[in-house]
Amino acid sequence: MASLVTLAVAGCNQNDPTPDFPTTRAYYSFRVFRPTDPRQPRNEVGFDTLTYRAEDGSTRILTNRTVFFTNEYDTTIYANVPADRVLDGYLSARKAQNVTIEMGLIDKSGAKQKQDYRLVGINNQDPAALVPVRVRVRKEVPLEDINGANK
Repeated sequence: MASLVTLAVAGCNQNDPTPDFPTTRAYYSFRVFRPTDPRQPRNEVGFDTLTYRAEDGSTRILTNRTVFFTNEYDTTIYANVPADRVLDGYLSARKAQNVTIEMGLIDKSGAKQKQDYRLVGINNQDPAALVPVRVRVRKEVPLEDINGANK
């Protein structure tokens, strides 16, 4: 009987969706760059899709946004690290020369600890051309890095 109770308790712990590490903050930094067009007072860049993975493992999606900026647009999104420790970000933009995703952990002091980074660019000679630029980054964060960020 005691072994059945032990088995039942152990079985419940294996299916428990809560992470076995302390709650850790992650960040996704999305950057879109396009040199200023001298014929335009400001740049316009639309991103078709921007996605990131939230704490519960679901994918959060922002679509069809248009932003105006001088040379570079940068947004940072903060989320808790999912239980499977996988960070996943994707960005598709129009009218951009290059796009970047950086993702990592936020330590106890609030400093960013980069885990992965990807830059994708095009050599677009015509500033009026609508050429899509896409970048995706997927990284499983090592447990040692999570423990280190929480110290």
